[in-house]
Amino acid sequence: MKLKNLQILDQNIVKALSNHRGIDRAVHGKVLAKSLNIDLRTLQSRIEYLQKKRCAIGSVDNLGYFIPLNEEERRAGIIKKQRSGITINNAVNGYTLAELDWIDQLIKE
Repeated sequence: MKLKNLQILDQNIVKALSNHRGIDRAVHGKVLAKSLNIDLRTLQSRIEYLQKKRCAIGSVDNLGYFIPLNEEERRAGIIKKQRSGITINNAVNGYTLAELDWIDQLIKE
């Protein structure tokens, strides 16, 4: 993949993140989104897309986004994603298994 083959917004995200190599130089999502003139949800969505395209973009709670410099930093970003996935999976399972009249059952008690 070449930078020029990405959408302009994705190019701008990659260029901005190139200044945030290493977990110690992570940038908060809100700060990065503001610097790119986009909302946080758009940034998150585009970063997920870039990650699918094999761009190693890490994120850690309370630190923000960064380009990992070593396997330890990569692992920190992976662990956060895995935890998010488990949380989402748990929510989907609960939603799937919920009785459709759950609210009425809950309020009756």
